Amino acid sequence: MLTILLAVVALADCTLLYTWGPHPAYVANVLVALTVTAAQPFRHRSPTVSGVVVYLAMVAYVALLRITPVNLGLSPIIVAVPTALHALTRWAADRRWGVAGLLAALVGAVINPQTVYAVNPHTADMFNYPPFGFALACVLVVTVTYLWALSRRAGAESMDRTVAAASRLAAAQAVSAERLAVARELHDLVGHGLTVVKVQADTGLALGTPEAARDSLTAVRDASAAALASTRELVALLRSSTTQGPPAPVADLTALPELVAQARATGVEVEAALPTAAELAAWNDSWTALQRLTLIRVVTEGLTNAARHGDGTARITIARHDDSCRVRITNPLPGGVSTLAADGDNGREHGYGLTGMAERLRLVEGRLEAGPSEDAGAYFLLDAVFPADFRHDPEEHR
Repeated sequence: MLTILLAVVALADCTLLYTWGPHPAYVANVLVALTVTAAQPFRHRSPTVSGVVVYLAMVAYVALLRITPVNLGLSPIIVAVPTALHALTRWAADRRWGVAGLLAALVGAVINPQTVYAVNPHTADMFNYPPFGFALACVLVVTVTYLWALSRRAGAESMDRTVAAASRLAAAQAVSAERLAVARELHDLVGHGLTVVKVQADTGLALGTPEAARDSLTAVRDASAAALASTRELVALLRSSTTQGPPAPVADLTALPELVAQARATGVEVEAALPTAAELAAWNDSWTALQRLTLIRVVTEGLTNAARHGDGTARITIARHDDSCRVRITNPLPGGVSTLAADGDNGREHGYGLTGMAERLRLVEGRLEAGPSEDAGAYFLLDAVFPADFRHDPEEHR
């Protein structure tokens, strides 16, 4: 808009050439107006270049008014000075450009066209009032413009800092979330396998017979191979492209009976009440990958804890509870409720597992209750509930 207004001023100055002829003063006046107009579109993209051009054009304009015997009048192009000062203060990369623009504009406010007309011997008799009032008004305009632009710059920089800080915080939170996710997967994949290895090794050492040792070593071999395969799968997922996010780990609910069988192979007597194969297949189709993985990991962790801390028996129930899935795993504590507190190392590992389960359940809007209980004897209870989609459940169509 300012460019258009100054272009109109330059066009109006051109009419002097047609009216009074190509006098050098009129030609120079038009050139100054055109120069100021041409600099306006660059105030945002290159405020320093635009500001320097405008300031030099104003110096030429004041010099022209000082030496010309012709009355050119007070041109509206002087409004380009505060706009150039605003651009320098607001957008110049180096703040010193704004300070330099302020000082130059203050000098120009004192040595303004009105003052020059007053001291020009050719035009002094045209003005019968002192020019100091106009100079004071120019100083006020320049000062207010600078302070306003400086305030806007400070506000924008503060906003940029806030956005940058928020971006850094979001990045840090994303990294932390990824680390927690990796920690959960490592605990669930590796911890389960190592627990099986430990239980079988303890069994082989306790029994001491060649047959028991052979069976234990076979179980150790199978458990370590499964843990190694799971670890390789996790590493492959982490190495995969992150443009679309890593693919979700495979979570096949029909493998739940196999998890129970693996727990029984370690010597734990597991009493299991599981959904039918048809129900598990239907849940596979209707549940999200995150829901399926949550159920798999909760069952794995619960059975692992039963093998590690229990007396060799456990009970697991997986069933639909209204519009939610409920997993309930209990195992007696051979040394009573105090067993967990006395077992420092295992207690810490146990705590990591519970923390991971709680985090997983929160991701699917579920809840976890876990801890020792003495309601019907000393036992450990794990109770997990999370909402799920049962639209394809065979029970819906019975």
